[in-house]
Amino acid sequence: MPTPPRLSDLGGGQAVDAGTLRTRARRFAELLSIARRHGLVPFRRLDFTRDPETSDERRSQAEHLRLALEEAGGGFVKMGQLLSTRDDLLPDEWTDGLASLQEGVTPADPAEVAELLANELHAPVDELFQSFDTTPVAAASIAQVHRARLHDGTAVAVKVQRPGIDDAVRRDVDIALRVVTFMARTSAEARQVGVRDVAQQYADDLIRQVDFRSELRNLETLRAAQERSARPDEVRFPGSYPELSGRRVLVMEFLEGDTLSAIRASRADRDLDGPMRAILRVFLRQVVFDGIYHGDLHPGNVLLLPDGRPALIDFGSVGRLDPTLRDVVQELVAAYIQNDTTRIADAVLRMAPVRRAEDEADFRRDIARFVADELGPGARIGVQTVDDAVEVFGRYRLKPPPDFVAAARALAIFEGTLRTLLPSFDLLDESRNLATEQIRDQLRPNVLGGIAARELFGLVSTVRRLPRRVDRIGEAIEQNRLSVNIRLLADQRDRRTVSGMIRRILLVLLGSGAGILSLVYLTMPSRPAAVLSTAAAGGLLGGATVVLLGWAAIDAWRARRRD
Repeated sequence: MPTPPRLSDLGGGQAVDAGTLRTRARRFAELLSIARRHGLVPFRRLDFTRDPETSDERRSQAEHLRLALEEAGGGFVKMGQLLSTRDDLLPDEWTDGLASLQEGVTPADPAEVAELLANELHAPVDELFQSFDTTPVAAASIAQVHRARLHDGTAVAVKVQRPGIDDAVRRDVDIALRVVTFMARTSAEARQVGVRDVAQQYADDLIRQVDFRSELRNLETLRAAQERSARPDEVRFPGSYPELSGRRVLVMEFLEGDTLSAIRASRADRDLDGPMRAILRVFLRQVVFDGIYHGDLHPGNVLLLPDGRPALIDFGSVGRLDPTLRDVVQELVAAYIQNDTTRIADAVLRMAPVRRAEDEADFRRDIARFVADELGPGARIGVQTVDDAVEVFGRYRLKPPPDFVAAARALAIFEGTLRTLLPSFDLLDESRNLATEQIRDQLRPNVLGGIAARELFGLVSTVRRLPRRVDRIGEAIEQNRLSVNIRLLADQRDRRTVSGMIRRILLVLLGSGAGILSLVYLTMPSRPAAVLSTAAAGGLLGGATVVLLGWAAIDAWRARRRD
């Protein structure tokens, strides 16, 4: 079993301004102290069973975990929010105890909030707003939201970053990334599924959440995409006020309504089938066609308005898919609707090709079996589904793009929200039906016209360049200057494999030569007048033989683990 990372492991190069090694080490010790103070270590004492006789003990442990996460703050509260939606992972006592993290974080000091607002917007609060409620309507891990009124009487929501959270998040992210890097170095399975890339993507996302200018851009982009859709009014997005927003402050339209967290806590009898179906339809369109999606659809980020429509808030965690990856996702959706496992495998291989061509046939069979067993009629997505998918990918050493993993993570968060609010909601069946609707929406005349115009523009641009390129090729042929360049070993992995092979061959040859010379010297008669006796020379060469051959063996073992 690998040893845990040492504090010296936290001292490498850093991608963000996370403070000095001393501050990171102090934070590392602080996190351990918080865990001990709340009785969370050793972890084997925690009860994750569903035994009715230990229900009170689980409820107490869940409360201590909630307090510990809240005390740790930042990204740790985010983890607790995600866990609170996973009742397939955790017993009810744990999910109920963590659910209050959605909105129940202790508010920041009002004086510090007022000072931050004045510094960020360069004016006192009284000059900026007609009225400002110092008691937040919601307090989360990164920020809290206050109700205010502009001088024209418009009600707005003022999202204010928690004072000091910027540096704290960057420091915690830096520590977490170094721990994950240690895991990737010691676990072949972690490397195969790309845990370092996934962690980096999540870390970058969390860093972006402490810059509200990025959240403002996300909100405006999602609102514009919703307005262009076939059903622009089915889900509300708040309006924004860029002139009153900055890096640590975001002012938006105030939407009256109850969060799904509040509805769940009050156990109110509300019809949620329609609103959740609308959110799922919007999420599928965002991922499959728009290429930008809300990545944090936990119950605290979904409002139910008085007219029954859902509304989305908190746009700090928004994912994006580039056009190439979006094409792959569209192919996967189309193949899944048609139950075409061959096309599903083709799309997956486009995204993450197998390393050995002879494994492709076995991979296709395993994908067909996975789709039939885990995604067939009546199936339910859960943790086991994700585990089985990771197992299939890891078996063939496939490394999916981090952006695709992030989209899958966003779906898992939303699936957890559905699971806690509507246990009978069939996500797969609904997704299949709604994806079919989305495809029909994309076949509207105005949408097809836009696609045709873009493709025609690209074709015209290509055709305009074609004569010039043909002329250059003809001129090169006429002047006998046409050549073809082939770069051998252009792939870094190929270069690493070849250089490693050459290094090991040289080590073995040198070690074997030293061993032969060692035997020769050891069998020769001693020479008293020699500076170095034959026995000593043989011993030194024998030692060199052991070192060189051992080096070659260790190098070969490390290469196998890396691959």
